[in-house]
Amino acid sequence: MRRFGLLMVSVAGMVLVGSAAIADAASPSAPAAPAKVNELDKTVCRTMAPATGTRIGARRECRTQREWDDIREQSQKETNKMEGTAMAPRGN
Repeated sequence: MRRFGLLMVSVAGMVLVGSAAIADAASPSAPAAPAKVNELDKTVCRTMAPATGTRIGARRECRTQREWDDIREQSQKETNKMEGTAMAPRGN
């Protein structure tokens, strides 16, 4: 069971690293200062990677910057939740 938990954390980490690499490639420079309200509502298109194990199937998704930020935040929360669950001590 512990191996399964470690596998899940590893897979989640690879997905996040891949997503971050794609996001970095899609937006060459992210502003360090807080974004203006109108910039959060601007549409941003990103090319999404194909499924693991294939080079076919890449797609382009367009969302507002606010939506991309929410997706990243939710992904980070899920990763933290999985890492906390996987690393919790078990009573035997």
